[in-house]
Amino acid sequence: MPRNQWSARERQARSRLAQLLHDQEIIHGSVVTMARQCGKARCRCRQGHKHESLYLSVVLEGKRRMVYIPPELEDEVRQRVAAYREVETLTQTVSASCVGRVLARKQPRKQAKA
Repeated sequence: MPRNQWSARERQARSRLAQLLHDQEIIHGSVVTMARQCGKARCRCRQGHKHESLYLSVVLEGKRRMVYIPPELEDEVRQRVAAYREVETLTQTVSASCVGRVLARKQPRKQAKA
């Protein structure tokens, strides 16, 4: 189907999708804050004030992995995860348009048989 026949919404979604995939790195995962206790006997974490650290939860080679994220990389990782979420949303928009076109082409065939 020629581009000029796509809806404005689909054209915008495809354009933004191409821009994201070309210009940004994306990560399919989630940023998670975990709280843990250390091994020191007199540490404040023993009284319930646990140490918090940031992790990236991703699936690598079919297994869930938790990758430690140092504080200086937090913003970068969050941006890449957010970019993936936007890619996912835009892909759903484009897919919905494509399914709509398939259904539109399917209905006249169905009515012709009746």
